[in-house]
Amino acid sequence: MKILLAQNLIHLPSHGGANRSNRLLLEQLAADGHSCHVVGPLTGALATHTPATAAPHTAAPHTPAGPGTPDADPAVAALRARGAVLLADDPDAVVYRHRGVTVHAVRSARLLPGRIRAVAAELDPDRTLVPSDDPGLVALSAALAATPGRVVYLVHTLQQLPFGPGAFYPSEAGTRMVRRAAGVLAVSRAAQEYVRAHAGLSAHLIHPQVYGPGPFPARGAFGRGAVTMVNPCGYKGLPILLGLADTLPDVPFLAVPTWGTEPEELAELRRRPNITLTDPVDDIDELLRCTSVLLMPSLWDETFGYSCVEAMLRGIPVLASALGGLVEAKLGVPGSLPVRPVTGYAARAGQARPTPLLPPQDLAPWRAALLALLTDPDHYRDQAEASRAAAGAFVAGIDPGAFGRWLAELAVDAPPRPAAEGPLDRAAALRLLAARRAARRPAPAAPDREEPQPC
Repeated sequence: MKILLAQNLIHLPSHGGANRSNRLLLEQLAADGHSCHVVGPLTGALATHTPATAAPHTAAPHTPAGPGTPDADPAVAALRARGAVLLADDPDAVVYRHRGVTVHAVRSARLLPGRIRAVAAELDPDRTLVPSDDPGLVALSAALAATPGRVVYLVHTLQQLPFGPGAFYPSEAGTRMVRRAAGVLAVSRAAQEYVRAHAGLSAHLIHPQVYGPGPFPARGAFGRGAVTMVNPCGYKGLPILLGLADTLPDVPFLAVPTWGTEPEELAELRRRPNITLTDPVDDIDELLRCTSVLLMPSLWDETFGYSCVEAMLRGIPVLASALGGLVEAKLGVPGSLPVRPVTGYAARAGQARPTPLLPPQDLAPWRAALLALLTDPDHYRDQAEASRAAAGAFVAGIDPGAFGRWLAELAVDAPPRPAAEGPLDRAAALRLLAARRAARRPAPAAPDREEPQPC
């Protein structure tokens, strides 16, 4: 098959669950012999956040590097450092190949829809994959226009869906667009049920194999390593991390800011002497080798929790909020703790993600659970062994080829073709064109728009 991934997420590096899952799915499809292409942005929040260990900096303007000269563009240099082979580099986009996948990375958000349409016209893909992490539904709109009847919608971040109680920006028009997809994929039972309950859609459940082939080293060790939290921000429960650090000043904490951490939150982290900041890594094992307990106190509904399983595979106990897919990711091992979830979101001008409204949190159950792991070696050992066994069985049961087979078996509609009866007169042709446009265009429902524009 020819497969196009049209996404509003960067492909490489991939430090978030959604784009990492997408990248590994495409690499698996490429390894299975499919022709795989990606269109997405070159940089984004995941690539351009201020490093935790460095001072803020200003990106250099794009200057294509000549043969044998260093890359002037840090984003291009980062691609080369990760083994990408550059095929083209111009002011509009960088085209590169990485692990069998060809990636068109546009330099500006305004170029994304046009590049999706252009690559789709040249490739004529059998399936076009579009993730839900798509502010303004820009990628979905372009994909539906370019490859009607062949779009597959990937449900990752529930808050980026245009429907349901957790939606950042609910939209009836956006929901109608999702319903035009030939298929919907959920990566967890929580996501599958959310889509069914709030959009009336049947989503196919596949757990992506994002964990690698193993074997997975046993990293958990009582009394050694830090209490680690990835992506400390309001969405992910930063107040709980800060509260624990304040009440347990002798406990070492490790924080890994990624896409969600705002400058003011970074400042709060730096104020705590027992919190060490570190940059994200491509190989999570580098982070877990210095971790004793993984903290995941999310205050919004998580779709799943890949990092939770990653830690458990290595025998590292995880304390996670009892919300959404995080309960599922705990695989029945104790350590799901109560939180008071986000009560709403306040829009921020010019930002794709709004500010979460956070209620006060009860630290008592989190402090008690963490102290038990830090002070009782038998309890720590029991949790580590149970975590490793449960995660090992879960990953062993994942079929890496399931996604490719589902795509191949998915019934898709062929793109519209001209009628075979012969040419129409002008009046009849205009009536047919109007009828087709009306069929594709729902009744207006202000303030929604059928064809959203980039944020």
